[in-house]
Amino acid sequence: MEIIIRAGAFDEFDEPRTKQFWAAQFHRQTTTEQGGQGWLLPPPSLDRFPQVHLNEPTRRERLEAEVELYGYAVSGHPLELFPDIAWNTYCSVNELSRHVGETVVTCGLIVEQRTHHQITGEPMKFLTLADWTGMVETELFAQTYKSYGLATVRYPVLEVEAKVEAFENGLGFTLRVMRAGKPRTAKPS
Repeated sequence: MEIIIRAGAFDEFDEPRTKQFWAAQFHRQTTTEQGGQGWLLPPPSLDRFPQVHLNEPTRRERLEAEVELYGYAVSGHPLELFPDIAWNTYCSVNELSRHVGETVVTCGLIVEQRTHHQITGEPMKFLTLADWTGMVETELFAQTYKSYGLATVRYPVLEVEAKVEAFENGLGFTLRVMRAGKPRTAKPS
C-alpha cells in the first residue's frame, strides 16, 4: 500500500500523499488490533488524526520515487531530475540536422543502449540520447567505445562530441561519437 501511495496511484482522490500514507498506517494498525478481521467491521473514523501540518513531497521527490518504483519518471519529463546540466550550452537534438557533416557537442539522457560486435569482433555500442527537444541515435565504434565506454555506464546524462552523419537514404542522421563524458553543469546564480 505504501509503495503505490508513493507512486501516486491515489492522487486522483485529491488527498495529499502524506495523509494517504498515515491513513494506510492507521488502517493497518486497526486491522491488526482487530485480529486481522478489520474488513468485517467498519474502520474507526479518521477524524482521530492529530491536526499536524504534513509536508508533501516536492515534484522532484515524486519523480525520484517514480524512478525508484517504476524505473522511469511517470508524472514529468525525466530530464527534470537533472536541473544542474547546462543544456543551453549544447547543440540541441532538433538543431542537429543543420550540422550534417560537422562535429558538434551535444548532451542527452541515455534512454536506450545496446552493445554489438563489429565485423572484426570488437565491441561497439549504440546509444539513444534524449534532450528537451528530441532523441538521436549515436554510435561508439570500437576504438571510441574502448576509450569512453565506461562513461556510458557512469553518467546517466552524457556529453558527446560527435560527427553528424546523414543516412545513406538521406532520411535522417546519426552521431558518430568521438568523445563521451560527464556533462557540463550550469553555474549557480
